[in-house]
Amino acid sequence: MKLWRLIWPKTGKEIPFLILISFLLTFAGSRAFTYFFPTTLIVVRGVHVHHFAYGFILLALIGYFAITQPRSDKTRLKLSLVYGFALGVAFDEFAMWIQLDDIYRDRSTYDAILIITLLLLNIIYFENFWRKWGSHLDRLLKRILS
Repeated sequence: MKLWRLIWPKTGKEIPFLILISFLLTFAGSRAFTYFFPTTLIVVRGVHVHHFAYGFILLALIGYFAITQPRSDKTRLKLSLVYGFALGVAFDEFAMWIQLDDIYRDRSTYDAILIITLLLLNIIYFENFWRKWGSHLDRLLKRILS
């Protein structure tokens, strides 16, 4: 119970937190599914449709919906879960779509997952740190460049 209180984000950071949780669970679930069921494929007219395609489609739909439709707080929370799912499914095959080859287990995928995870963790938990050090860096750069 106390651990949950430590990781639960402060007010205003619930959406990035839900994105992070659903992103990580989707990535782990996708890896587990493809490990245990490697021959389960969706083939359309002889073409294996990789699951990153579903992630891209969902990301496009969520983006369109988020830009064009009014949303309640409850809808935004639900969208954050779907967004994290779509992000996880898309980036689970990062190596495949960045190298344009049928590479599933490649370090670049894990690097991408780690970078996204670290970015979300910084957004959720370290806002004050970046505000403080960002202003220090801004002053330092102004001194150096002027």
